[in-house]
Amino acid sequence: MSGEQQPGWRHRRHPGRSCAPSPARTVRRVARRRSSRDPTFAIASRQHRPEPWTAMHLRTATPDDVPSLYALWGRAFDAPLMVPVYETDDGRLDRTHVAVEPDDGRVVGSVYWTPRELGGPDGSALRAGGVANVATAPEARGRGLVRALLARAVEQMEQDGADVALLFTGTPDVYRSSSFETFDVPLLRGAPRPVDEPDPGHDDLDDLDDDGLPTGAAPSDLVGDAPVRTRTDRLPDVPWPAWSVALRWEQLAALHDAFDTVADGPRPLAVRRTAEHWERRIPLWYSGAEVLTARAADGKVVGYLALEPEPDVLKVRELGVDPASVRAHDVVDALARITLHRAHLHGSPAVEVRLPAHALTDRFAAAVLDAPVAATDTTGMLRPVRAAADVVAHLRDAAAAGVGFHWPGDYL
Repeated sequence: MSGEQQPGWRHRRHPGRSCAPSPARTVRRVARRRSSRDPTFAIASRQHRPEPWTAMHLRTATPDDVPSLYALWGRAFDAPLMVPVYETDDGRLDRTHVAVEPDDGRVVGSVYWTPRELGGPDGSALRAGGVANVATAPEARGRGLVRALLARAVEQMEQDGADVALLFTGTPDVYRSSSFETFDVPLLRGAPRPVDEPDPGHDDLDDLDDDGLPTGAAPSDLVGDAPVRTRTDRLPDVPWPAWSVALRWEQLAALHDAFDTVADGPRPLAVRRTAEHWERRIPLWYSGAEVLTARAADGKVVGYLALEPEPDVLKVRELGVDPASVRAHDVVDALARITLHRAHLHGSPAVEVRLPAHALTDRFAAAVLDAPVAATDTTGMLRPVRAAADVVAHLRDAAAAGVGFHWPGDYL
């Protein structure tokens, strides 16, 4: 390999052996002389060299690989949700591409992908291959393993009928050589507005019952003239049943689908969530979030919010409301008020609003943020698989305009 010292035996003379150059040595010398004079020959010579990863076994994972695969991810990531989310995919091993050391059978590289249905340009639907769990052991880096495994994964996506490939990363340069390009998602960040008085329409957070709900909660109660009442249904890192009679996923799904519809149909880049996604993956991705609901007088959920508190910022992860509802403004205002109360409770110096472009999100951001500053999330990357390049270009444009959007609850 490049950078290694040449073995010492090449510099020793052996008794009884001719010092005349061997034919092979002569060929090498001629090749070196020729390559110095002829750049075309040098390029052709390099093209016939084996890739650094050819000594590895590249294949899809088997059940026997799982302990070594999980050990690799444990070394590469500080991501406690990685394995639980991965295990929600029943066909995961057939789409997990690994590099295996031939000597000891260790997994030293991985690329996993999972199929998703996304909103496409002009209301169409696209089949996407979502790439995740990309890892290389430190001792195996610099051999082109990620690029080789991605090529295998994209080939499999194409056979599966995928139109595009999608991933999220903090190291985009790793993927550019595999034809991935970033897309921009606008966001706003600012200090939370002052809270002048206690929220009259929010249930107490001091005690939770076995269902994860405040013991004193009376969602049908009204205080003052508030048309809706907010309630904390889930708290971060508190064990809770995924869904219950008091909070059914179907209630949130109806609001999410209504909010995720644009003029031409489903929102570009947004995942079309299935029942399995709501039942298994949403509770995992939002396990570190506060889930708050807005409820009508009869207890019906008319809006919801996912907030993720971090040391220096409170992140708004998801907002769900039916834009066609006559109470949509009241719902958004109530959710904005509780966001401010939660920000001040956590002592958050900043609130980040990363939501798709919509009049209701503008209203929410204006109610929450003081002197907001525009920023951009560039962690998402796309590449065409079977789709034409202009399809990906349209998706990138839609994301930059805030119309296209991929929710954190749909990460891969």
